[in-house]
Amino acid sequence: MHPLLLHNFSRHIVLSDEETASLPAYFRHRKLRRKEMLLEEGEVCRSENFVIKGALRQYETDEEGREHVIQFAFEDWWISDPYSMHTGTPSIYHIDALEDSEVLQLDLDSQERLFADLPQMNIYWRLIMQQAFIALQRRVLFLQKPLEERYQEFLRTYAWFEQRIPQHQVAAYLGTSRESLSRVRNTVLKK
Repeated sequence: MHPLLLHNFSRHIVLSDEETASLPAYFRHRKLRRKEMLLEEGEVCRSENFVIKGALRQYETDEEGREHVIQFAFEDWWISDPYSMHTGTPSIYHIDALEDSEVLQLDLDSQERLFADLPQMNIYWRLIMQQAFIALQRRVLFLQKPLEERYQEFLRTYAWFEQRIPQHQVAAYLGTSRESLSRVRNTVLKK
């Protein structure tokens, strides 16, 4: 099993050597080239995806063709569309690779077997879903703040994103245009 995923598990639960040895049977390794789609709008999401290399983004495209980034996922992060996966309905999101990337995929059947075989994985999943829910609630409030405040908070929390993600992607994450972000960025940097 990839050490990054094992380290992620170890932050929340303890697995025996035997349990750790059984983990590869539940996951599938997948490589993605930059710009390759992991999920397209209209498809049913089939797996949770743990990033072991690279960067991905989850976004939706509005009727005018503007992209709205919901989430980025870098090494040691999970990304998927849980609603689509657990209801079997078509996703409203796209997930693509911003860099050449590698993920470990856990499909729904494998996840159910994992929970049955290793009950502490239920605890792990509950904890990371709680964290994801809290992050989602904070993101809703975040998007209601003025752009300058959003950008400053973004810099405090995720300044390193700007080293790996183009400015227009950051703007789509902040819910604004590249031009507006550029103006606010210049204002913030002059302070």
